[in-house]
Amino acid sequence: MADNSSTSRQKPGKKSIVFLCILTVLVIAYELFVSFGQEIISDPMQQQTTVHFIDVGQGDCSLIVSGGEAVLMDAGLTATSDQVIAYLKEAGVTHLVAAVGTHPHEDHIGGMAAVLEAFPTDVLYLPAQTALTATYSAMLDAAEQTGVSVQVPSPGQVLEFGNHASLTFLAPAPDDTFDNVNNDSIISMLAADDFRVLFTGDAEAQAEEAVLASGADLSCDVLKVGHHGSDTSSTNAFLDAASPKIAVISCGKYNDYGHPHPETLARLAEHGASVHVTADSGTFRYPTPVN
Repeated sequence: MADNSSTSRQKPGKKSIVFLCILTVLVIAYELFVSFGQEIISDPMQQQTTVHFIDVGQGDCSLIVSGGEAVLMDAGLTATSDQVIAYLKEAGVTHLVAAVGTHPHEDHIGGMAAVLEAFPTDVLYLPAQTALTATYSAMLDAAEQTGVSVQVPSPGQVLEFGNHASLTFLAPAPDDTFDNVNNDSIISMLAADDFRVLFTGDAEAQAEEAVLASGADLSCDVLKVGHHGSDTSSTNAFLDAASPKIAVISCGKYNDYGHPHPETLARLAEHGASVHVTADSGTFRYPTPVN
């Protein structure tokens, strides 16, 4: 009788031990899962905002990545579309929150059709100024075929994305009238983390004067220099307002236009900007990665 009583007490004990072991394993697994997930979520490399000024020769293309979301500013030339797509894929881009074609010149939108076909894109922002070119038509056709919304942004309109990043459109205004298509370029300001980047497309002196007159805050840490460093852009008044610490010029080596122009480089130097030219140093990332 005593033996049976002893046996009946041991069986629940064994079950309890097994239960406790299973419970312990589950608790440990849960803690590992949570801590692993938190590590991914808090990874600064995943969350920080980075701007890639991609070297596309005599063209323009910049990629903004923030909190796992991406925005493309121009897409380079038709001839460099494969290069742009490869760069975006290597950067981990699978989807674009937005693409911006600053103005309808081939060296800025030439690769846009291929990009829209390669990456699902929510919206394509374009200025009201259009163009009767095969490149422009191909871009619109690609947008239609892939279901991309095409919109003309208004000054003051804000696109929020990623990790507290925002892109504010500053120009052109609906009533701006220019003879030169370059001056119809979309001008926008990226604000993210603790820095600001001003994108100007190919805006020249007349467009710079118009955005200055609008009263927009142009102060920035990084200026994407207008029109590949041409002497028709980056006036003293504009640089006074922008006051960039860094100026990035996208142009091709030994190009036929003399970009960047010595006078533009001199004005940038006078305003204390550190200049990075893609023709000399290739793709430039900001903030600069720490090795």
